[in-house]
Amino acid sequence: MSIKPIDYNVMLPKTQEISTTKHVENFKNRNIVDSGFVQQEKIINRNQKKVLDTEKSNNAKITDGNKSRNQEQSKKKKREKSEQTLDEEKVPVDLGNKIDIRI
Repeated sequence: MSIKPIDYNVMLPKTQEISTTKHVENFKNRNIVDSGFVQQEKIINRNQKKVLDTEKSNNAKITDGNKSRNQEQSKKKKREKSEQTLDEEKVPVDLGNKIDIRI
């Protein structure tokens, strides 16, 4: 299968068009990737200048050790137990004392 001179006239301009479109595609993809890197660097630089997690230091308390924590927890447990016993003692006094029998 031979190529005729007329085919050259048709093929050459098309190959030039294709090469320019491919070049534009490659250049576009490279620009997209480069812009992604630039945006990522900007975000990294911005985050380096920020102070992150400031809320953690706002609620910090200075204590004299775990003793105070343990004491508070034991007091809470005692209160809960006393509340439970009070609830149990609220049972009506007359319950089960009277029997109604009708004949």
